Amino acid sequence: MSSTFTGLYSAATGLYASQAAMAVATNNISNANTDGYSRKTITQSAIGPAAVYISSASTGAGTTVTSVSRERDALIDAQYWAENSVATAWGTKSSALGELEDVLADISNDDGFDSIMSEFTSALEDVSTDPDSTDARTCLQQAGEAVCDYLNSMATSLNEIRAGFNDDVKMTVSEINSYSEQIAALNQQIQQVQVAGTDASDLEDQRDLLIDKLSSLINVEVTETSAGTSVTGEEVATLVISIDGGTLVNGGSYRTLACQEVVDATSVQNGMYEVVWNDTQCAVTPESGQLGALLELRDGTGEAGAYKGVVYYMNQLDSYARTLAEAFNEGTASYSGHADGYDSSGDTGVCFFTYDGVDSATLESNSDGYSAITAANISLSYEVQSDVANIAASSSADPTETENNENILALIELCDSDEVFGNCSLADYLTSMTATLGTAAAYATTQSERHDEILCSVNTRRASVSSVSTSEETTNLVLYQEAFAASSKAISMWQEVYETMLDMVNG
Repeated sequence: MSSTFTGLYSAATGLYASQAAMAVATNNISNANTDGYSRKTITQSAIGPAAVYISSASTGAGTTVTSVSRERDALIDAQYWAENSVATAWGTKSSALGELEDVLADISNDDGFDSIMSEFTSALEDVSTDPDSTDARTCLQQAGEAVCDYLNSMATSLNEIRAGFNDDVKMTVSEINSYSEQIAALNQQIQQVQVAGTDASDLEDQRDLLIDKLSSLINVEVTETSAGTSVTGEEVATLVISIDGGTLVNGGSYRTLACQEVVDATSVQNGMYEVVWNDTQCAVTPESGQLGALLELRDGTGEAGAYKGVVYYMNQLDSYARTLAEAFNEGTASYSGHADGYDSSGDTGVCFFTYDGVDSATLESNSDGYSAITAANISLSYEVQSDVANIAASSSADPTETENNENILALIELCDSDEVFGNCSLADYLTSMTATLGTAAAYATTQSERHDEILCSVNTRRASVSSVSTSEETTNLVLYQEAFAASSKAISMWQEVYETMLDMVNG
């Protein structure tokens, strides 16, 4: 049969359980706006008669709080972390390509490169009108310098953007290392708390918030592994975080990444940081996240399916400068070049464009030939810089033919010819390059918006599981308060029963 004090005991357990539930609901309300906080719920179970009494016919012995747990869905968390990496990557690309557009868009502006090339062509026409005019030749020299200066400036701007990406890579790696260290420390704390049989949900919230931040920097894979059992016999798990197939965090231990500066004067990667594992020096090549996007933006050549990053547009600009120099100097199948013409002294073989201000002979003797010319170093030849009389306007070696303008006329036609790049003119080539960038930037923006929407959708599902609804918690608080009051009344009632029984016994 039941104990005389069963009712009082049951009422007391109800009182304690309601008090615990109110504390949990109050804590949820207090943290409704705390970043990363997960809603906590209380689990109660009935205390059966067998736990207290021998007879199975006895009534129950009340209730007990078996656990306080946080509401999370591991699958949704994994989806969020994966999508966060992709969304951040596209957001980074969209912003960066917009910056590139601002630089290259100047090409077609009224005062941009199109205008400079137009002035260059006009200067050629002025020389063709009066080939012997020193003033006209000086204007052509200055217009040619403006072309070179603009290309030099564009190359400098692209190099500065690339250097900025390189600095961002280093900062991102530093952030990844910091988050890894913090997550490992929390893993260790959580394991210690759980082994002791106590609740570590607040620490787990802090850890998941750090993983949220980490996943924006690099794509991560998060798994659980056993870390033993608690004093109450429950299994204790810890997290393992992997990136690019390697373990970054394993329980309380972690690895770091390093930025290794490339030293190779012959490589476009010279001075750039290669991201490697600090312990093995093996390269790390993230698929997404801010780091993955920065590496693609910094190094993408557009070759063999590679992303079209700054290097691609630098190569395009170099190709333009190189082709302009070679075509203008050497001519094409249909048009003679500057080196084919004759200067005011009747000399031939003078190049108009070279690199770093060297003379024609140095360019011709260079084993790299015109491949030595880039947008960063294209210049007027030493001869043209030093004396405008060296501009080859004539098609005749006879210096007395001062009105001969045939070579200049050929150069004017060459500038508008589709033969320069095989199938397009100088102007068309630049238009194609800026159009390619515009398409890439628009695509990146579209993808960024699309993945932001997907991330928002995943986050909404995540919030439906773990976020705090103050109205729901307030309703629960009222219910728990009513249960607490009912248990209090039950205790008061049993007190009266016991007093009556004592009075009867005492007579």
